[in-house]
Amino acid sequence: MNGALHELNVAAEKILYSQNPFSRTNKYGHITASGLVVRNEQILLIFHPYIKEWFQPGGHIDEGENPIEAAIREVHEETGVICRPIAEYLDPIDIDFHEIPDNPKKGEARHLHVDLLFLLEVVNEEESPEGIQKAWLPLAEISNPRLQRVLVKLRGI
Repeated sequence: MNGALHELNVAAEKILYSQNPFSRTNKYGHITASGLVVRNEQILLIFHPYIKEWFQPGGHIDEGENPIEAAIREVHEETGVICRPIAEYLDPIDIDFHEIPDNPKKGEARHLHVDLLFLLEVVNEEESPEGIQKAWLPLAEISNPRLQRVLVKLRGI
């Protein structure tokens, strides 16, 4: 196993074996939740204000919140889109490990996110409380490798 992959595995194990794997205080990282919102052959994406790339909306799981609730809340906060779970997709449709770079503004060192992705459907759309740039991107234009992987999985279901 190469050094970077070994380091990723060690960090993931430290998160999963920690007392609270959702807590932002875990210096190795935490479990997060995000929402894949598909409407009319388009996916809802946000332009991440710090990483400067297009991703599905998502974020940290608050104390006492379950992951799918966190995904729904994060989608709304970041985009203004109100969603609900889809009955046949209450479990994550994908789990991804990705590194978050240092963020001196938040006082956060580089750490790992173990992200649970949930398929959600739109109920309503309003203004985003956070004012983050969003876009509905046609499925054919998705270049994010994780989202491409998820779309392949969904087509096979």
